[in-house]
Amino acid sequence: MPIQGGGLGRKVALITACGGKKEEKPTAAGKLYKSARIRHLYRRSKELGVPFFILSAKYGLVGGDEIIEPYEAVMDRKRCRELKEQVVKVLKEFDAVVYFRGGARREYYECLKEASEEAGVEFLSFGTGNMGGIKELLEKLREAGFEPSE
Repeated sequence: MPIQGGGLGRKVALITACGGKKEEKPTAAGKLYKSARIRHLYRRSKELGVPFFILSAKYGLVGGDEIIEPYEAVMDRKRCRELKEQVVKVLKEFDAVVYFRGGARREYYECLKEASEEAGVEFLSFGTGNMGGIKELLEKLREAGFEPSE
């Protein structure tokens, strides 16, 4: 269930792309990936009280607490088209999404941007490889209209 975002009353989701290295057993999505980017964002989303999702090349948009199986898949144009209906359905629950790229492949960015446009949701993107720009997280969430609970 989306959490209301502060005085603007906007529902904002924090999203990042999946990662290649994973645990070997079914685990909450926020802990399945061994990526420092994903684990950091999952932890911060809990601290801030913002809904967190991962754009998975297998599952589409999955919540950080959703238990999923390990897999091997990478986003491409074809897979994005296959997942788009599910991604748009989730995005329609929100007014804005804040996407942390963090060096993820361009296909994830393009897929989420297209789905956001189709869902009529504001799309903000930031971050570069090796966690570059991660300190802007709170600023970007506020820019989207989210007021954290911290």
